[in-house]
Amino acid sequence: MSRFVRIDKESSQKTVLLNLDLVATVELAQQSDLLSSGADSRKVYATFLAADKTAIATLHFDSGEDANAWVQAHLGVQL
Repeated sequence: MSRFVRIDKESSQKTVLLNLDLVATVELAQQSDLLSSGADSRKVYATFLAADKTAIATLHFDSGEDANAWVQAHLGVQL
């Protein structure tokens, strides 16, 4: 049985269903200095990868703690 989580995109009518059964790896990365202002410097990107390293989804969070909490709640693992 597949596990899905609904992801609503900010300021958009689009909704995405992420199949958590396909996620093999989660990579966290700080937002690039080139893309961020001073207030955005703590933002973190979480990239969800399949077993063959194909990126399934990338989500951004306001902090590393938020990203870790989301992964813990939805995937049951601590980063």
